[in-house]
Amino acid sequence: MLFAKHFRLDLRLQIAIAFILASFALVIFGYDRAVAEYLRGLGVAGAAFAGAFYTLGATTPFAMVVILEQMQMGNPQQVALVACLSATFVDCALFWAVRKTLEKNSRALLQRLRDRFERFSYAFPIGGFFVFGLPLPDELGLALMEMTTIDLAKLAAVIFLAKLITLVMLYEAFAA
Repeated sequence: MLFAKHFRLDLRLQIAIAFILASFALVIFGYDRAVAEYLRGLGVAGAAFAGAFYTLGATTPFAMVVILEQMQMGNPQQVALVACLSATFVDCALFWAVRKTLEKNSRALLQRLRDRFERFSYAFPIGGFFVFGLPLPDELGLALMEMTTIDLAKLAAVIFLAKLITLVMLYEAFAA
């Protein structure tokens, strides 16, 4: 989101993939468990701290894994709620700071998506919803949900629910 003025969407997608791969490497070396255990020792503040990093593009993949680890170690509902509240607060603050650029980029992206994928437009809002819970560029989520004007209250509700549902789905998938 903060690089929206400087890099094209396709380059930002490549950067997001690179950070996902870097997070994968950190997980392989066990850093996720060490960070999750440290943050668990901080209690609710640790979940809030992890949630704040769940929203920043570069740290989203690793923070997501850390939050899932924290959910396994403690009260999963409490960790998920606190982390998602923190992530929503940080995300909305960032959205507000760069809202004009995001609105402009999401309008342009929405037009390109409509031109290329009009027959799938019924699925745009569902895809856009989950973009907010994953480490993908936020303009993509805004465009797919056709939120080309940022209403902070509506956006906060969407972000919170998207991140919470994504975490719960991943937790249930990996806990089984």
